[in-house]
Amino acid sequence: MASKQPDGVPVNDEHFEARVAARTEELSSLSTHLLRMMESERSQLAKELHDELGGLITAAKMDMAWLQAHIGESLDPPSQEKFRSVVQMLNQAMTLKRRVVESLRPSLLDHFGLPVALGSHFDEQCGRAGIEYVASLPEEILDLEPAVQLTLFRVAQEALSNLLAHGGARHVELLIENDGEGYLMTIGDDGEVMNGERIRALVGMRHRLMGAGGRLETQVAPGQGNRIIAFVPRTVPGS
Repeated sequence: MASKQPDGVPVNDEHFEARVAARTEELSSLSTHLLRMMESERSQLAKELHDELGGLITAAKMDMAWLQAHIGESLDPPSQEKFRSVVQMLNQAMTLKRRVVESLRPSLLDHFGLPVALGSHFDEQCGRAGIEYVASLPEEILDLEPAVQLTLFRVAQEALSNLLAHGGARHVELLIENDGEGYLMTIGDDGEVMNGERIRALVGMRHRLMGAGGRLETQVAPGQGNRIIAFVPRTVPGS
């Protein structure tokens, strides 16, 4: 059976479906490419902030320490207060720099792997929000490429961010388990049934996982909370 184009010319259904599938694959590849470019740019920006901005702030703090040692005691009280204020602002700038760099590229992920990076991120974010958090994580995941570990980290990071902003949960669970072919990461909560922003955020998570040959599933039940389940294979197709 054939359908028709707007100009009335018949189009074979199988041909049309093939064209749609090809275009979908093309858009998916483009999305994956853009995500990889974004992560590369984030990594470069994080390095520049860490090296250059961090170096400038450190140098300024050293100069302030020198001034404190040589003229601090001779300053009048208002000047000493201004001096302390500048030191405090430099410390705040360093803290902000660290937070921005970690957001752009988590250093724990690069140095200690996914379980440590995720455990630290969830512990910090849930603790800040006053939410009970439990985790069951392997000690290490050495058989996943760094890019795939970053994919899982970003999915978990985005899922938690949306949960804290919109979910109304009091308990969060993080689980990573080996299923033989790859790894399953489950993020569960006892909050409201997912809708709105949380549902829309799943689109970006799915694209990330598709680029790593993975998939995303959800389990939603009123009164029983939500579960986001991400799977990634050990070997990325085409790698």
